[in-house]
Amino acid sequence: MAKIPLIWSSVLRLIRLHHLAVGNIAVLCLIVLSIMDYGILDLFCWFETVEKENIPLTVLMYIGGLKVAIVLFLALWCWTREAEKNQEDNLDMPISYVRKRYCRFLVMHLLASIDRLIHHHSHIDDFLQGHKDCVEAVEQFRWRARRLFERTDLQLCVPLHEVLSVDDQQEKELLRLGYGDKLEQLRELDIYKMIYKD
Repeated sequence: MAKIPLIWSSVLRLIRLHHLAVGNIAVLCLIVLSIMDYGILDLFCWFETVEKENIPLTVLMYIGGLKVAIVLFLALWCWTREAEKNQEDNLDMPISYVRKRYCRFLVMHLLASIDRLIHHHSHIDDFLQGHKDCVEAVEQFRWRARRLFERTDLQLCVPLHEVLSVDDQQEKELLRLGYGDKLEQLRELDIYKMIYKD
């Protein structure tokens, strides 16, 4: 008997957590009900059919309530499973791993940008444009790398993996191209020295 309040409180907690989904499902049920009432058959016609068959109305209410409860439960279960999966992925990454991964990604991105510039501006005529693009790539690197050491008040309230975000697809592509091969010994101190020149 003591388990019923615990189950009920966990159901209420799930409903509060996913109140938007519950609201969307409730609106969807109302839309379906109104379509059935005005578009297909009048609900009073259904009531007359039930009375002819001598089926108690409470039984139908229980069956309908059970169906709605099953739909709500399945929707909440799917959303909570997805949310838990995303949260587990983020919780599995310790702070040191997030910072090291971000450092490696920044350097790989810088190397890829410079490599692209070298291959793109191979002629001497493009030297000025190449120099300008190279300076922009380095400035972009320095701006993004400052997030490791300087964060605003708003960024301090956000989880670290969101502040130091890494594009997974781009990271895989850079690793596939071999930019991460020689970066095992990369330290945050190296990034610090690249940003803050004495």
